[in-house]
Amino acid sequence: MKNLALSVALATAPSSAFGELRERPRFWFPLLLVIASTAAITFWYYSVVDVDWLKDVMFGNNPGLAEEQRTVAMNMTNRTTLLWSSLILGALIGIPVWVLLQALFLQIAAKVTRVPVGFKHWIAMSSWTMLTALLSIVVAAILLVLSETTQVSPGVMQPLSLNELLFHRPIGSPGQGFLDSLTIPSLLAWILMIIGVRVWSQRSWLFSAAFVLVPVVVIYSVFAFLAFR
Repeated sequence: MKNLALSVALATAPSSAFGELRERPRFWFPLLLVIASTAAITFWYYSVVDVDWLKDVMFGNNPGLAEEQRTVAMNMTNRTTLLWSSLILGALIGIPVWVLLQALFLQIAAKVTRVPVGFKHWIAMSSWTMLTALLSIVVAAILLVLSETTQVSPGVMQPLSLNELLFHRPIGSPGQGFLDSLTIPSLLAWILMIIGVRVWSQRSWLFSAAFVLVPVVVIYSVFAFLAFR
């Protein structure tokens, strides 16, 4: 099965897709596609946004910053620093690091529970399930096209997050980062991972769900505690 066919199968017949990946694990296509797409939407956003307005949104009323810190941040930030820091940390470094960390955890869990696949398989699972992030990127692109102003909230980069859809907490407010991290694409990725674990382990839905969701619940519980305190 070629990469494009595998991408379609992941959405239409995920069990078949993970069966293919068990036999031929690979990850470069989805990984590079998500990195390139994220870099493209990031470049687009920071190229058109009103930077002075954005700095005021980010730092002007941020309760987590003292007045001196706010002044320094406002003076040091410009379009170039915003663009390149977001490209490098968010797309070029952030995505591969996240894939590797997630794959490492899955490999450890697989060793403990004796799921008979190797580290390359978990990198493949992490990379292919990350394709769900393309949903957010497509929606973000549509919103940028339809926007009639350059004063576009940075929330447009995560348009399918709980914060953007339901809560609308401003930058720096308690829980904003946590709610931004909970997205519809993440939920879809977890569902796909559960299916993948079931295919690869040949165990029950309960085992597969626990394999994926127990650490998710632990990590997000800690994140929520720190975000809302």
